Amino acid sequence: MAGLLLVGVEGTRAQEPLRLELLGEAGDWVQYTHRKEIRVDLPPDLGGVATTVTAIRLRQRVASVEADRLHFDSTLEEVTFAVRPEPADLPDLSGLQGLRFEHSTNRAGRTVALTLPGDFGEAGPGFLEQVENWLSQLGFPPLPEGPVGVGESWSTSMPIPATALGLALEYDLVQERTTRLAEVERTGVSPVAVLEVRTRWTPVPGPSEPSRSVASMRGTAQQTVRFDVLRGRFIGSTGTSQLELVLTPAGSGQYVAVSASGRQVTGLTASGSP
Repeated sequence: MAGLLLVGVEGTRAQEPLRLELLGEAGDWVQYTHRKEIRVDLPPDLGGVATTVTAIRLRQRVASVEADRLHFDSTLEEVTFAVRPEPADLPDLSGLQGLRFEHSTNRAGRTVALTLPGDFGEAGPGFLEQVENWLSQLGFPPLPEGPVGVGESWSTSMPIPATALGLALEYDLVQERTTRLAEVERTGVSPVAVLEVRTRWTPVPGPSEPSRSVASMRGTAQQTVRFDVLRGRFIGSTGTSQLELVLTPAGSGQYVAVSASGRQVTGLTASGSP
């Protein structure tokens, strides 16, 4: 997850390199809402069109600040995952409503610590990774480690589960994300930096598990991310995605190609300072 709180920009003229880094003071807080919809075009004999909707509402408060990192008290005020038609094994996320946890990032927004309370803290690294993937769905990419100019880009790569894309499938993917500083708009009182994000998902190399009905999955996404330069905070993100799946329906022994399309929007809905 990156850039979920305050972002400072060093330099103000578009032709000069900008240093993008997380900033903030203890007590600062923000609230974001996120919604992602995916349509899966299955053949009629496999159920026809299916849709998934993921909704997240996140509130984050700066707990403390160090020279190289920020510490947040975060609350997942809402996490829902709906599928139509509903499968029999859809995960129940009701226990996550109101989940509070501690989250720390470096100045570039990379997670350095994620601590869950009570029984959640005993769930193991897999659950921690899932929470971090939900946070990353907000659409705010990692920030560059050094100054960048308009037109320059930076990239990251990480493994994620298919559920992080809003699909009720057990499948591991590699996510490669490239972010480009496209422009700095100066039409208002405060400049707005515009980031263009391109994401590619490919299957994790390795043998498939016989119990899985997905033989392969891959896809791409495009996003536009905006943040207020003077106020130092992300304004929001919009994007679309395209996925291609190859299924092996149980007992059929045949491959079926399936396409899916998605759209998402994230917005800053509230903020405050001490």
